[in-house]
Amino acid sequence: MKTTRRLTLRIPGSTSNLGPGFDTCALALSVHCKLTFDLLEKNDPNVPLIGFSGPIANSSRPEDAGNLIYKMMNELWKDDKNLLDRIRIHIDSDIPLGSGLGSSAACILGALWAAHVFKDRIPTTGSLLAQATSLEGHSESLAASLMGKFVITSRSAFKNSIIARQHDWPEAWRTLFVIPKSRMRTVDSRSVLPAEIPFRDAVANISRTALLVSAVTTCDENTLKEALYDRIHEQYREKKLPLFTSLKKALYEQPILGCVLSGGGPSMCVIVHERHLNQVFSYLNEWAATEVQPPLVLNIPPANYGVQEVHEDKLAASKTQ
Repeated sequence: MKTTRRLTLRIPGSTSNLGPGFDTCALALSVHCKLTFDLLEKNDPNVPLIGFSGPIANSSRPEDAGNLIYKMMNELWKDDKNLLDRIRIHIDSDIPLGSGLGSSAACILGALWAAHVFKDRIPTTGSLLAQATSLEGHSESLAASLMGKFVITSRSAFKNSIIARQHDWPEAWRTLFVIPKSRMRTVDSRSVLPAEIPFRDAVANISRTALLVSAVTTCDENTLKEALYDRIHEQYREKKLPLFTSLKKALYEQPILGCVLSGGGPSMCVIVHERHLNQVFSYLNEWAATEVQPPLVLNIPPANYGVQEVHEDKLAASKTQ
């Protein structure tokens, strides 16, 4: 195919909520979605619109990611059918789909970034986050993948924008993930949440979210242990995720800093100090093997970077492949 431009992006996944920080806190992860966008010299119906490689190609529904990206670009380029007809997308991702590790946020950010670049606009953090949130609605996971590190987000009280603040995550605090074989759509995960919550639960979460931010910024392990108890979403989602109950019981006497749902689930995040990493990782694998449907246990370190353009794949204009 003849292409005039190529853009390759490497986007980290994320884990969001982190217990009490519902729709507010997130952490970038060193698991990635690599998106390559080729702009053809002219539309060629013989060139597939979307291609896949890597772990995503072997997933049950890889087309979900491709369809999401194309849907975003179709919305962004609805007034420029020429560009839309010429774009081709290749996805190489090791972020498990529908697992609560930010696969949707990564796809949306990639589509937005590409839409800016191919229109010869420079993408900025503010504009990308505002657009992405209007399309996807969950600013914390988007901000983590866009900016990297530990992020806190909130809608502005004075204008139609998102406030995002980034902090270093303590280097010694590692993140292990227990990933069930089942998958859960965000819409299904949110459907179990109540329309209203008791006042005391709201107050509890406000205080614990404040403790969470304090623990991260001061590297305080004891405060983190106190902070990671949620009362507004995990107890409702747990009814559909019995493995979460089983995992928390199994970890009761293990030297961990906390165990929370990753996003809306079904994956679970276990935070552990690096001095106990090997011990807890081995224990989790032994526990997982006893389950009827053994979940996958992964050691995924936090990422201190956000979206990156990969330049080694840059093509000369009109290069023939």
